[in-house]
Amino acid sequence: MTEFKTRVFCLVIAAIPLSPAVRAQQLRAPIQRPNILLLVADDMNQDTPGCFGGAAPDITPNIDALAKGGMLFEHAYVNISICTPSRSVMLSGLYPSRNGAEGFQRIRQGTRTLPAALNEHGFLTGIIGKPLRQQDLFRWSVTYRWQGVGDEDQWGRDPETYRSFVRSFFAMSRASNQPFFLMASSHDPHRPFGGDQPKKPHQQMAPSSRTYDAEEVNLPGLLPDLSGVRKDFAGYCTSVRRLDDMVGTVLAELSKAGLDDETIVVFLADHGMPFPGVKFNCYPDSLKTPLIVRWPGKVRAGAVDADHMVSTVDLMPTLLDAVRLPPGNSDGKSFLPVLGGERQPGRDQVFGQFHHIHGKDALPMRCVLTKDSAYVFNPWSNGQREFRRLGGGAADAMKRASQDDPELAARLKHVRFRTVEEFFDLKSDPHCLQNLMVSDLRQHSPEQKRLAGLLEDWMTSINDSAVVAFQHRTNSDRLEAYVDAYRTRAAAEVEALKAYEKAQGFRF
Repeated sequence: MTEFKTRVFCLVIAAIPLSPAVRAQQLRAPIQRPNILLLVADDMNQDTPGCFGGAAPDITPNIDALAKGGMLFEHAYVNISICTPSRSVMLSGLYPSRNGAEGFQRIRQGTRTLPAALNEHGFLTGIIGKPLRQQDLFRWSVTYRWQGVGDEDQWGRDPETYRSFVRSFFAMSRASNQPFFLMASSHDPHRPFGGDQPKKPHQQMAPSSRTYDAEEVNLPGLLPDLSGVRKDFAGYCTSVRRLDDMVGTVLAELSKAGLDDETIVVFLADHGMPFPGVKFNCYPDSLKTPLIVRWPGKVRAGAVDADHMVSTVDLMPTLLDAVRLPPGNSDGKSFLPVLGGERQPGRDQVFGQFHHIHGKDALPMRCVLTKDSAYVFNPWSNGQREFRRLGGGAADAMKRASQDDPELAARLKHVRFRTVEEFFDLKSDPHCLQNLMVSDLRQHSPEQKRLAGLLEDWMTSINDSAVVAFQHRTNSDRLEAYVDAYRTRAAAEVEALKAYEKAQGFRF
C-alpha cells in the first residue's frame, strides 16, 4: 500500500501544470560567459611599463608579455587622478560627480556597479588588494581582508598573498561552475617605494625581484635630471617591478587553473605617478593609463591601437558588452568594436575631473584632452590659494635646485598656483611644461575656443555644478563663490561618512 501511494503521489506531482516562468527556469541552461580578470596598478604612469616605453631596463617582463598576447592602447585615460574616485568610475561607468565618489567617499546609494551587475547574472565576484568593499553596492562574493589592519595604506605588498588567494578563488569558480570577475589591485607603486623605510607596519612585506639604482633609470621628460629626483624615481621603479611580480603571479595561477582561453584580462593603472605635476591633477601624465586587454580568440595578439581615445568611464559598458549583458545607465560607451579591430567614430577626446581628497582641501579642476592639445580649467586658482601636495624625495630635490634655477622655480610656482585656464600643445610639449593660454578671451586661438566649448558642453551634459563657474571664469568673485560653496559641501559630505567608516572598521 505504501509503495502504491508513493507512486500515485509522484504521478500527481508530475501532472501539475507548470507556469511558463517555472518551465523557462527549468529548461534554460546557464549562458556560458567569459571570465574577467581586472589587474589595477596604484599610482603608475602610462610610459612606465617596458611595452609603453619603459622607466628602467626590464622593468615589467610580465606586463610586457601580457601586451604581446593582447591589445595595447596608446590613448587610454582614467577620469580622475586619485585612487578611490578613479576605481569608482571603473566600477560604475559614471563620472565622479554622478556616482558620488568625488574624493575618498563611497559611491552613492542605488548606483549600479559592475560586480553587482555581474553577480546578478551568476558571476562569482572577488577583490583583493586596495579596497573598494562597500558590500551593499558591489556585492563581492569573496574579499580578502588583512587581519588586524583596518587602514588600507598599512597593508602589505606581497605577491605570494595574491597567489594564495587567487588560487583558491579560481578553484572556487571551477567547482561552482560559475564565470568570475576578479579585481586584483596592487598597492604598488604607491609610496612608500620599494626599498624605502616603512612608516607603518606591514608596508613592506616582500622585496621586489629587482632593485634599481639611480643611474639606470630613464627619467621622463617632466622630471629634471637631479640626483635626488633620480634616487626617488629609482625607488618608484623598484616598486613597479614588484607590481609586475604580482601580475606575473596572478597570471601564472590563471594559466595553472587552465583558464587562460576563457578569461578577458584587463590591465591598467588608476592614475599617474606620485610626482610633482602628475597625481591629483588633470594633465595627460595624470590621466593617461597603460591599458592592455587580452582576450584569446577575440582580440588579436600583439595589436596596438593608436587611433581611438578611450577612458575608464567606458570600461564597465565594454566589459558588460563583452559578456553579452546590457550596459545600463552609463556615462561611457562600449569600445568592444575597437577590441575587434574596427574603427569607432567619436573617440577624439576624453574628459577629466579633480575634486578633493578629504573635502575641505578641495581644488576643483576640469579638463578636455585630445591627442594634440590639453585644456584645463582651475576655478580655485586666485594667485594666493596653493596646491600643496608636492611631497616626496623628488619634490624636495626640485625645491632645493629651484633656488638657483629660475626656469625650475617658475615651473614649481606654476604647479603650486596655476592659472584659471591652461592650454598646452601636446605635439611639442607632451608633459605640459609651457602654458600657452593668455588671460584675454578675445586672444584665444580657434583650438582653445573649440576645446573650451567641448568642456562646457560636457559639464552641462553631466550636470556638473562647476559649469556656472566656467561660464563666468573671468569673474573672480563668481569663481571664489563657487569654490567656497563647493568646499563647504564637500567637507560636510566627508564628515557625514565618519559613522559609516567607524561601523565598517576602516577609513576611506
